[in-house]
Amino acid sequence: MPENVKIVKLCFTSPLHVGEVGIGLEENSLLLHSDTIFNAICNSLAKLYSRETVTKMLENYLSEMPFRISSGFPFINDTLYFPKPMSRADIDPELPQDYLKKLKKTKYLTKPYFEKWIRGERFSKEELDKITGNKTVVLCEDSDEKSDKTQENVNPEANEDVPSKFGSDFLLPKVSVSRQDATSSIFFLGSVHFNKKAGIWFILYCTDENWKEKVLSALRLLQHDGIGGKRTWGYGSFSLQVENFDLDMPASKRRLLLSLFYPKEGEKCLFSERNASWGFSLRGGYAYPYGSSISQQKPQRLFIKEGSIFETEPEGDLIKDKVNFDGLNALYHYGIAYSIPIVVNRGET
Repeated sequence: MPENVKIVKLCFTSPLHVGEVGIGLEENSLLLHSDTIFNAICNSLAKLYSRETVTKMLENYLSEMPFRISSGFPFINDTLYFPKPMSRADIDPELPQDYLKKLKKTKYLTKPYFEKWIRGERFSKEELDKITGNKTVVLCEDSDEKSDKTQENVNPEANEDVPSKFGSDFLLPKVSVSRQDATSSIFFLGSVHFNKKAGIWFILYCTDENWKEKVLSALRLLQHDGIGGKRTWGYGSFSLQVENFDLDMPASKRRLLLSLFYPKEGEKCLFSERNASWGFSLRGGYAYPYGSSISQQKPQRLFIKEGSIFETEPEGDLIKDKVNFDGLNALYHYGIAYSIPIVVNRGET
């Protein structure tokens, strides 16, 4: 990988609330979408270098594109998890079809299996057992001994073990009181409490050293300000790690999305290609520009989600919504694609 491509690890020191579009605040996600990360970086840049500097950068972003990012995915220790591509894995046709069903439910792949998948290589039965979570558990009469033995034989690559190793979901009961008649109603706030040495990582690509230092400075400030929702409660704080990124990628024109993607004018042809495979993610929420005393609701839009596949490289768009809001003339929504090559085997749908 080029020297100007890094991975950024966010090791969370407080709960993280990343809401999905839905009813209330109960909905929570383990995936930190690229638009959320981009918004947080821009707010932090405005705090460091002024709102006018960031506005100018956004106005010229599509022509200059000083930095690009992927979405954020889980990691545990040195193990990075990647989104499973929306293509069929190459497996022995004589193996039970049950493997295909289990692979369909798998959300993440560790780096060795992800590299093998995007290169179009065939998986062995043993590798499929590790990916899908098939385990051989040693049964013991003593319950404590059984628990210890079971833990030893749980394969760390198995996808169904990712949530418990990654962290735990937590619902916090809260009460809202009406300002009109003082009636109360209960609601729940969903959050993720991360285990030690676990967190979220994403890819950062900067065009030059100057912008790399600016973005990393913004991320260092975000360590204390937090990312995601309910930051005024202390949510979303993290410690930062920046590392080199190395991925064994194939030589292919087909592309796998590692970020959200909003097609610009002229990219509709991507969806009519033979081996294109994609899914949707509904994005909305509220904008809190730095320096503003109030928030502004963003229009809801369907984005193409991570793991989608196209025949040619998608570019994406930085959506501009005209507003008259607290001195701002526009709000921007990040839909630039970050993709990598992938080999898609014949007969894919």
